[in-house]
Amino acid sequence: MGRQKPGKPGRSGPRGVGGGLLVRDALQEDIPGVCATMPEAFGLMGGAPWTDPAYVAEGLAVCAAGLSGRQRVKVALLDATVVGCSYSGLALGPDGQTAHREIGLIHGVAVRPDSRRPGAASALLTACEEYLGREGARVMLLEARPGAVDFFRARGYQAAAGPAVIVRSSAGMFLYPQSVPSTTLMRKNCQAQDEVVPVATRQGTVLEGVGGQTSKTR
Repeated sequence: MGRQKPGKPGRSGPRGVGGGLLVRDALQEDIPGVCATMPEAFGLMGGAPWTDPAYVAEGLAVCAAGLSGRQRVKVALLDATVVGCSYSGLALGPDGQTAHREIGLIHGVAVRPDSRRPGAASALLTACEEYLGREGARVMLLEARPGAVDFFRARGYQAAAGPAVIVRSSAGMFLYPQSVPSTTLMRKNCQAQDEVVPVATRQGTVLEGVGGQTSKTR
């Protein structure tokens, strides 16, 4: 799903946001709503598969089967109707199983155009961040479409020079490439006290200190 397959969904309970909005983990019954919502989060970055119920059902099944909750699909509900979706998780190595525990990825956050309301996207993003923080992430990465850059910047994300973000974690080197030139790679420290330092290189932005080591990428 998206840039990498999700693992097992977490068991966190529903989160009431106010105004009747509820954020919780996606269930099989939410698949039609996910298909109607999530493709917009990816756009040019490959959202078409999310329109296929079989693809989403398979992804949720993969979530339920492995990786100890390290990937998460969430939905925002208003009057029992899916109005928003998010997909996040720990970065995975090339084998699709080994997790870079210090690195959280926000794969996508979307709210249906006909159901946009204050707070839905922010509530989904907060749910992603809280989950990633509990899983041990020290830094969060995402790839923002042009129209979403200001939204993420207002929530503490900073642009990272492309064409990639390079991070050395306890699981080894992780490369987060820019999918298309029009997007913006962005990063945010999970904790204010975390000393994660960006260093510009020819290959992109190297984040120093995420895994307690100094990167040798330069």
